[in-house]
Amino acid sequence: MMVNVCPDIPDDWSGGRTATAKILGIDPKTLDDRVARGPRNGGIGYSVGKNGKKKFSGREIKRFWRED
Repeated sequence: MMVNVCPDIPDDWSGGRTATAKILGIDPKTLDDRVARGPRNGGIGYSVGKNGKKKFSGREIKRFWRED
């Protein structure tokens, strides 16, 4: 179950999988399922960071929260 209130984070915030799942109030495995859907199919988008890991932006987190 996601948090009831839109996350209060700046649009230019960026964080990894664990931090994003914590902000949204969901399990990291649930976040992985939403990533697999893709942003056009009700999921969440990400970019690849310098270390090759997924990075989520504050703007994308808020967009995903509003649509879900």
